[in-house]
Amino acid sequence: MSKDGRFLRWFAAMGLALMAMLATAQVTTGSEQTEPTSPHVRVVSGPELPQRILLIPVDDRPAVTQFPQMIGAMAGATIETPPRELIGRFTQPGKPEAIMAWMASQNLKDYDAVVVSMDMIAYGGLIASRVERTSYNLAIQRIRQFWALRRTAPQTKFYGFGAIMRVAPTGTRENRDWRDILAKYAEEKADYGPQPTAAQRNRLQDLARRVPAADLASYERARDRNFRVNQELIRMRQQNAFTFLLLGEDDSKPTGPQKIERLRYADMAKNLNLKEDQMTMAAGIDQVANLLVSRAMSDSVAWAPRVRVVYADEDGRRTIGNYESLPIEDSLQSQLRASGATVAGPNEDFDYSLYVNTPDPDQYSLDAFLGSLESEVDQGFPVAVADTNLGKGGIADPRLFDVLTKEGRSARLLAYAGWNTAGNTMGTTIPAANIYLLARRQRVEPLVREIGLRTFVLHRLVNDFEYHNFVRPVAYAMIDAFPNASREETYGDEFDQVNATVQQDLGKRLDARFKNQMLGTRFFAGNQQYEVVALEDVEISLPWPRAYEVQLDFRLIVRPVAQP
Repeated sequence: MSKDGRFLRWFAAMGLALMAMLATAQVTTGSEQTEPTSPHVRVVSGPELPQRILLIPVDDRPAVTQFPQMIGAMAGATIETPPRELIGRFTQPGKPEAIMAWMASQNLKDYDAVVVSMDMIAYGGLIASRVERTSYNLAIQRIRQFWALRRTAPQTKFYGFGAIMRVAPTGTRENRDWRDILAKYAEEKADYGPQPTAAQRNRLQDLARRVPAADLASYERARDRNFRVNQELIRMRQQNAFTFLLLGEDDSKPTGPQKIERLRYADMAKNLNLKEDQMTMAAGIDQVANLLVSRAMSDSVAWAPRVRVVYADEDGRRTIGNYESLPIEDSLQSQLRASGATVAGPNEDFDYSLYVNTPDPDQYSLDAFLGSLESEVDQGFPVAVADTNLGKGGIADPRLFDVLTKEGRSARLLAYAGWNTAGNTMGTTIPAANIYLLARRQRVEPLVREIGLRTFVLHRLVNDFEYHNFVRPVAYAMIDAFPNASREETYGDEFDQVNATVQQDLGKRLDARFKNQMLGTRFFAGNQQYEVVALEDVEISLPWPRAYEVQLDFRLIVRPVAQP
């Protein structure tokens, strides 16, 4: 059993320490000495939330392994993954046969749910899915082997996901000169249709000449293979191989081959009479494990959180985010649906408010949005925040961030995210809020829940904003100055120097953000109040030979507050 990050390793051993802490705590009763209640949170008894979920991730990056683990931990769940050496790293693919052998050795009946990347099963991961290394026949053979494994645990719920292949190849040093040209060729070829004009044919020929012929042909075969494999996944869902199937659009656009593929998948699902509670599609792929962990937990207790959505402005909700194909409002609907949540109508009850900062909001609307957000958080209402005003670089809005961090306000949020794309962001915020409230409803150990909430909020503040806004540009500047490095790939001493700078810079920012947002804050867990007193076991590193993302681990230390 493998769990990424010191946070999860600490969590696995937390039970005994927690029992000792509670045994020595001064516990008193009284309404003023219990955690605040909300008319939006109703505690119920009944089915328990999943405690063990098996995750076969799309690769080994923190966003697709660590994030769902931290989110699940808020509800006391352990999200287990295969040994890291089986998952692969960057352009080195995972080992599907070895992963399935490992799965068979675990006894799938022992898990409450399985969340599985079918790209890992079929090809060895997301990066491997973009190249032709795996034949269609081999991919189908692996999928059949997985299906046989699935039949050994008929009572365990399986949540499968696959990627709708993005247009551009993975960025490497080898394809730097032509990958954007290839993407333009694929996009325009799809838009021109089966009968292009003479001018369009000339345009395509010109683009094709600028891409190595073997690479272009290989790309088109890989794209066709992936499309047919995803069709097989839809058929498998129709035959109940999955409890739920989610296809995520990887870095998409409103036009191009993904649009055609998405429409064909939708037609196929309709013809097979698949409903939205059986299969759906959503923008993005890196957040999908978060969504499916949330859905597995929601399904287990038959509760669909109702979400009141507040947009920064009306025009923004109809804007298409960068690297996506649908307007923010439609993309949000798909993220909510995949997570097991629903949108509350104007006059309906809701479980929490989701504040969505839309792309390029006008200042007047943004001011009103921020004022309302500030008021609701300060009054103690359940509020989650998704920042989709990210720009091309995927960097969160500093105006929103300043409001959220003013006077330690972030410590009172249900969730926050603002990274990479709108789909990635919304698909991180929503599951975190859903699962925290599920934990409240289902009487999950309060201290586990509350520490998990604050840990993930602080993690997002530092990872999403501090790293991408400040540290990543410094790392990129270093890489650009090295003679043998590139933003796509950096190795050896040059990588070590960049990694050391990231560790030092982000470590300082983590410490500062912890001190002004979490240190000294108090909260109730049950009828005992606690105070955040320290930050320990900090680990920072670049998980891949590039500076695009960072691995950040730490744990919050709390102590009981003596009460009169």
